[in-house]
Amino acid sequence: MKNRYRLTSIALFLTACIASAPGASARSLSAHSPNALAWCSVELTAKWIVDRADNICGLDDPRMLSRPAKLDYDSLLAATPEMKKLRDDKVEPNSSEGIQLRQKAVDRVRNAADKVRQSEGHCSIWKTIRHSDARTIPDVTDLVRAQM
Repeated sequence: MKNRYRLTSIALFLTACIASAPGASARSLSAHSPNALAWCSVELTAKWIVDRADNICGLDDPRMLSRPAKLDYDSLLAATPEMKKLRDDKVEPNSSEGIQLRQKAVDRVRNAADKVRQSEGHCSIWKTIRHSDARTIPDVTDLVRAQM
């Protein structure tokens, strides 16, 4: 059932691509013109390359992304007061206090990143993200650091 749904979705997407391709008409749709298929293949190959675990805030489905940003998560996490306390007071990371401090630090970074995401108009913010066409992705590390 799942494969049938996936194949139906792909078939509908291809039909829509061909129908909306530049210069397409009902005749080219039925004939599957080479120009329409070439245009459609470009749409299919352009994609975001992400690991959903790297999502900080915003959309986490790579098919829905329109204007994502990235940040240096480790440096931001280390700059939080909670992580500084964990390090300076030599709190055991696996102790209950260490786990609570780390979670507060993670929440602080996520909340600051979400404020930046909304103010700058990004759809999501990621630890690591790239695109198959090698486009540059804005880095918002400094903006997030200023929000913390």
